[in-house]
Amino acid sequence: MKTLETEKPKEKLISIRKIVVAVDLSEHSEATTRYAAELAKSFDASLYVVHVFLPASFYSVASEKSYGLINEECERLRERLDQLTDGVREAVPASEVVLLMGDPVEEITAMARNVDADLIITASHHPGFLTRLFNLDKAPKIMHQAPCPVLVFHEHNA
Repeated sequence: MKTLETEKPKEKLISIRKIVVAVDLSEHSEATTRYAAELAKSFDASLYVVHVFLPASFYSVASEKSYGLINEECERLRERLDQLTDGVREAVPASEVVLLMGDPVEEITAMARNVDADLIITASHHPGFLTRLFNLDKAPKIMHQAPCPVLVFHEHNA
């Protein structure tokens, strides 16, 4: 009979070194970020908390005023993102907070490629009529374009 001490250590089947968590800064983002931080902690992985916004209404007229509005919005979003990730930096020292501008699906999947992520975590909101009508739930699109596995954290899990 083999004892635990004499057995060869088994190779890990799952290795997660880098996790990208996509947040929309809603209330649900807090639960999604906590979940991602716990997962990163358990795998001793790096965590990239990413928010992407598309200031489409500012693009219609390129002017100093529109650039000022974009900068103000970036500052407001950065503050909210910092609040959201306040405790994450303590729990996961190898964490980075990233604010990007552009199409959320494109930017999140590009970020995952750039950092060579092993996992993307994103939230999925209740698929109500308006969500489907306005194509607001990005999780299915992220899953189709992702260069790595995607874990979808549902609202009812929070």
